[in-house]
Amino acid sequence: MFQITIHSGTNDLTLQYQKPTLLASVLQEAGMDFSMPCGGKGTCGKCRVTARGALSEPGEQEKRILGEALQAGVRLACMTTALGDTELFLASRDSVVLSEGELPDFVLEPEGKGLGVAVDVGTTTVAVYLYDLGIGRLLGEDSFPNPQALYGADVISRIQKALEGEAEALRSCLLIRLRESFLRLCAGQDQDSGMVENVVVTGNTTMLYLLFGESTEPLSHAPFEVREFYGRTLKPSALGIPEFGRARVTVPPLVSAFVGSDIMSAVLSSGMTRRRGLSLLIDVGTNGEMALWDGEKLFCCSTAAGPAFEGAGISMGMNAAPGAVSGVRLREGRLEYTVIGGGEAAGICGSGLIDAMAALLRAGLVDETGCVDEENEPYSLLLTEQDGEPAVRIGDSGILLTQKDIREIQLAKAAICAGVRSLAHEAGRKVDEVEELLLAGGFGSFINCESAGRIGLIPPELAQKARAVGNAAGMGAVLELLSLPCREESRGIAARAELLELSSSPYFMEQYVDSMLF
Repeated sequence: MFQITIHSGTNDLTLQYQKPTLLASVLQEAGMDFSMPCGGKGTCGKCRVTARGALSEPGEQEKRILGEALQAGVRLACMTTALGDTELFLASRDSVVLSEGELPDFVLEPEGKGLGVAVDVGTTTVAVYLYDLGIGRLLGEDSFPNPQALYGADVISRIQKALEGEAEALRSCLLIRLRESFLRLCAGQDQDSGMVENVVVTGNTTMLYLLFGESTEPLSHAPFEVREFYGRTLKPSALGIPEFGRARVTVPPLVSAFVGSDIMSAVLSSGMTRRRGLSLLIDVGTNGEMALWDGEKLFCCSTAAGPAFEGAGISMGMNAAPGAVSGVRLREGRLEYTVIGGGEAAGICGSGLIDAMAALLRAGLVDETGCVDEENEPYSLLLTEQDGEPAVRIGDSGILLTQKDIREIQLAKAAICAGVRSLAHEAGRKVDEVEELLLAGGFGSFINCESAGRIGLIPPELAQKARAVGNAAGMGAVLELLSLPCREESRGIAARAELLELSSSPYFMEQYVDSMLF
């Protein structure tokens, strides 16, 4: 018998073990908000912890990824085994999770008069809202990183983990955090959790399937069949939270394997289908879901942007947490930067990546093909190498962008931009005819639209037409919670949605290649 003590901020937790245990498994069992974007394959280097005690020797791959950091006690949780008494030290870095959004005018007509809860289960973050149904008043809200990040940063890696026998573990870790959030919200408002009569849960298709115990196997391969489209009310037992024994669980409709309830909820709260003009909504996440309304029809698609803008796959990438470089600009021949929370930079998040790329392009440090210009004399002090490849220093922050990082950004931004152009093409319209671009989700609320247009994440002609709408998916769930007419409207939106399958679209592939250029 030996013990492992986890030091996280001001909290300590000690667990007992009888046999050698992988550090990642320890953190998972402890319920820590801990991310492994690569799903524990030992390739991303993001699951770093400081550890001391009886530990397995580092292998060649861990040595290559960590380098000199090994001497300071840094290890990869997915590749290190505790053999005896061990101490783990986790940096306290709470993610910046956006839960705010815009609610349009609506008719208050809830199903029930007690308490209601709306939930938006995102791949990266989860938002929870507690309402008094009788008067439609927000009593409290909560948000937290999706604990399933331990199993991978994107839906593909989590589907794979589910197929490998981890489906119940994926469901359980999320339910535990949801239950904690629900009970904390109720207790904080001196409300009886037994008074919750209605729960509305929105999310992408994979998140909903994992939460409600549906098999994700059909989502793992072509033709990516969907067997449950929701758009209905489930039994209270569907969530498996005993305190909500009398609550009806409603799930908004989804359209396909990769166009989920979340984008339909976002369309609902945006009100775009109530207007006559050409409107475009994008949730710039790992799935890159988007919808285009032409006044009569709703065209939808999902493009695999990947988790680069969440910090995964980027050598010094991280989520939007204290210590992340969140903004970069070129000023008087220097790269200036801002750090969330102030202080020293620990990495760079998605908004910082977009700004940094725009600044590097303006400085000529990166050309239109994405190659680092190693002959750029005016900015030669910013040029360096990492692991034998060109890299650029982000001012004096200590943060580097490597040539490989830039390629990852190219792939992600090209997928989003090509998806936008493909939707417009499908609708028989030109991109510059779009009257408004709505950027949904936390990431969309923090990016600089001018920078996004400069690097081609969004078509440049839309940069001045863009505005952030916050957590539009969460607000759509709130509307379905508080208004039966809105719930009916949501069903109508999904029924009218026309799906564009980008994987079989020659036009998308053509635009994808073209959009690779900066």
